[in-house]
Amino acid sequence: MFRFLHSGTVVSLTNPLVKDGSTLRYDDCCLTNGNQTRFIILVLTFLKILSDNQELKKINQKDFQSFIDSEFKNSDRVKRIAQYTRVSKINEMINFLKQNNKYHDCFKSINLETFLKSRIRVQINLINAIKEGIGGTLDEYSVGTLIAEANNDTQKVKVDDIFGNKYRKDLEEKLFNKFIGENKGKVNIEYRYGEVTGKGEKVHILTLLRPVVATGILTKEKDIFLMTNQRDPIYRLFEKFLSKGFSGETINAIKKLIPYLYDLRKKYVEVILEQHKRDLIREYKEKAISEELGDTIISDDIGAAQGDDGKIEKIMRTAVNYNIEHIIPVFVFRIRKLFIETSDSEKLDLIIPAAKRDAFFKSLIKAIYDNYVKMRLKGLSTSLTTEVRSRKFYDFGTEAYTVWKEQENLKETDYIERHRHVLS
Repeated sequence: MFRFLHSGTVVSLTNPLVKDGSTLRYDDCCLTNGNQTRFIILVLTFLKILSDNQELKKINQKDFQSFIDSEFKNSDRVKRIAQYTRVSKINEMINFLKQNNKYHDCFKSINLETFLKSRIRVQINLINAIKEGIGGTLDEYSVGTLIAEANNDTQKVKVDDIFGNKYRKDLEEKLFNKFIGENKGKVNIEYRYGEVTGKGEKVHILTLLRPVVATGILTKEKDIFLMTNQRDPIYRLFEKFLSKGFSGETINAIKKLIPYLYDLRKKYVEVILEQHKRDLIREYKEKAISEELGDTIISDDIGAAQGDDGKIEKIMRTAVNYNIEHIIPVFVFRIRKLFIETSDSEKLDLIIPAAKRDAFFKSLIKAIYDNYVKMRLKGLSTSLTTEVRSRKFYDFGTEAYTVWKEQENLKETDYIERHRHVLS
């Protein structure tokens, strides 16, 4: 069923020649789309040979290399492919299979030869013909690049285009009007990726809408977690909200939340994350040198670096990297019960004393970031995307928040609860 449920791969060829009605010969080719499919087929093939009907278990770099050298000693092609195959990704596949009985059973039962004879859909672009149609002086490589970029762009912007085009007027008049008023001439809102050009600051609609969901003003608490780093569900939620024509308390609260949460992101979250990233690189580099990271997923990489300072620092930079869209929702979720309105009810504020905010935010954001890195370095039983959509992930920072709340005797507010309208 795979070929009916999957778009397959796209290959670009030069000088193709069909031989005997079934064989296609060519001078050169590239994979324009479908690298993930290729990689999954490759890894599953390795795993079928590796496991040899035994129970799947985590593999390290040394054992993987021994496997390649032993099984494919006469194949330079496989050895080259193996050089670019990350063991951490193989272990992710193993963890996924062990966590999903349906696919684990399929994996165990299928014969390797049968698997490799499975068919997938392949679309072939004939580069020579395309070159003639385009005209000009483009070479084969440039044409192939154009095809790949067009493929990626089409996938990247479709959902955003639909929502941004359809609801632009409603968003500007109902939800973004306060943000636009406060940031006129400073920040441009992008309703479609790439539509705002130039050197000025811009912000995409998703960056403004995502943090609102994390407050819980439109959802049940359990649905907040599932929407982390999502696109479609957030657009559907606001589509439902806008189509109901809300005015009143909820819409007024949201239009105040949007500029305030954006200011917190720019003034505190982005700055503190980058500052702490530098600290974490130094901290984990020292731990690597002191051999304190033996139980992490990067232990093999550290060993392979053989004490090379530059290589170790590069490993650490990757290890402590973060996606701000994973961290922002947790930060907002933690402070969701601290919002108050200013005396004139025109803007939002927090009950945290102004003089203590910098220290409070540093403590909270560092705690979330530290746990985020530790979670990744321990190894994930599933994908990072799944992990950041769990209740457990949203517990990061709880201890730091509780300490500050008790220390400053902060009385949580019911601002979000009073303005809440649950749609999901």
